[in-house]
Amino acid sequence: MLPLFDSNILSRQVQSVRQMGAEKIIFLSPTMHGGLLQYADDLKSHDIQADVARTAMDLQQYISQDDDLIFLGDGVFPDHSIEQKLRRQSDELIYVVSNADNYENFERIDLTHRWLGIAILKTQHLAEIAEIPDDWDIGSALLRTAVQAECKRELVTDADMQADAVPQLLNLEATEAYAKRQLSEIELPKQNFFDKFVTWPLMRRLMPFLWQSPSAKNYSGFASLGAATVALMIGLLGWPILSLGLLFAGSIALVFHHRISIFSVQNTRTDLVGLCFYLLAAIVLTVAVFHHATPEALLGDITILLLLCGNLWLAYTLSDNRRLSRVMPDIPLILLVLLLATALGAFAIGLYFATLLCLAYLIFAQRDRSRPESQDDPTK
Repeated sequence: MLPLFDSNILSRQVQSVRQMGAEKIIFLSPTMHGGLLQYADDLKSHDIQADVARTAMDLQQYISQDDDLIFLGDGVFPDHSIEQKLRRQSDELIYVVSNADNYENFERIDLTHRWLGIAILKTQHLAEIAEIPDDWDIGSALLRTAVQAECKRELVTDADMQADAVPQLLNLEATEAYAKRQLSEIELPKQNFFDKFVTWPLMRRLMPFLWQSPSAKNYSGFASLGAATVALMIGLLGWPILSLGLLFAGSIALVFHHRISIFSVQNTRTDLVGLCFYLLAAIVLTVAVFHHATPEALLGDITILLLLCGNLWLAYTLSDNRRLSRVMPDIPLILLVLLLATALGAFAIGLYFATLLCLAYLIFAQRDRSRPESQDDPTK
């Protein structure tokens, strides 16, 4: 179970076949590795049907006559485009690549093609190989039956293979290289200039090291909440610059917390870490307003702070706007503005500027959203 991103290759394969529509996961393991058995139990605890089979004969008890079989070989999984094709596929199909020397790790079918270890087959083929010796490779046996049945072949081009259409990750060096390529190629939505040119490049360098620790996601979440809690205590003691600095650092830790699992299936449960941080941040900013505002301006500054929080929430809920993404306000950017303003002795100016930035973004974003509708409607 080689590590990949914040999990392992097996988890990525499970994610892939589930996106193709698989309802039951069956792992083939002649040795019945303890870690694999534990992983199968973890899947069951999340209401995912999972079992471990040792031989081709064992497989018979987990399948039904009319089932379709999605097969993935060791360390192999398709990219998103192939997953979508396989999801719509109803006929038997095997994915192949040209018989070239650079694909020598894939099993050769004939003088023309090599098998990529990906197939959709009918379960009747399992009955055909039920009596094979235990030391035979089940994938190779399935391939032979598919070739004999003249199963359709889908060719993946060399260009697509270079673009990681079907990676084969059999060792640690391969997984690390693949992870770095994915980090360099991914395009994140809703990135302002600070995130794109400062935060994300820093994260891209640190993530391969963070992925080495299974608890990195939890640690970054605790770090964000810890920084916000200490920021609140320091703010109450009357040190606003240090308080906002810690809150800003906590917001960066929260972004790390969310993006560590950027390549994994996103959890649909409520983000309690984020909610707690945002609540603490609102309290810290309220304390900062009380510290800086005069009695005459206090009510007005509190109102502006509430407006800022509301505008930030609205900006977060809007869909991605590529034309305005570089100036999209988010928590780290707003906290940076307030921190710099406080360091210059102009917290109130920073508060008003941050609020106006959010308002301007919302106005222009709404204008961009309504523009296509106006162009399509001749009465406008």
